[in-house]
Amino acid sequence: METRKKIKKINVIISTFFVEAGISIMTVMSGFNRNNNEFCKLIKVEELNKKNDYRIKKFVKAFQYDIYANPDKLEELALILAKYKSYTLDMLGNSNLLEHDSFTDMLWATFHVADELQTRGEFSNLIKSDIDHLSVDISRAYVAIILEWINYMSYLQDEYPFLYSLAIRKNPFVM
Repeated sequence: METRKKIKKINVIISTFFVEAGISIMTVMSGFNRNNNEFCKLIKVEELNKKNDYRIKKFVKAFQYDIYANPDKLEELALILAKYKSYTLDMLGNSNLLEHDSFTDMLWATFHVADELQTRGEFSNLIKSDIDHLSVDISRAYVAIILEWINYMSYLQDEYPFLYSLAIRKNPFVM
């Protein structure tokens, strides 16, 4: 009974993250994926269910993203991450989340991108090695957030079918 309560609390926190910040962050990060149109066509979010989670997560992990930290788009990402930075930090301080490694790792990866962008200065003056480094960091955070979003969608489908239906219609991978 205690474990179920803890899992419920964790899922509420994760749900709040995606409603408040995660979808917005994921949407902006998708703008750095130069083959995002192909990804959106292939991900088949509407097929999400417990049977397909593994297959879809496997696809997400194996997909050949073409993430490029385009200096012209970094300001938008920096702003959205700065907007949610204190929120993300507060989540990292939640002891319930310490037991949810993949979600915590995703928050750290996202927080790392925010820190990297904050320390860079003028994005138009970035050298190639900085762009390459940021591309790797964005890719790591982007894939992690997609995988957590899939978990979140499965949770909604099981616990809140109406919210799941709405989330499917509003998902960031609709072209």
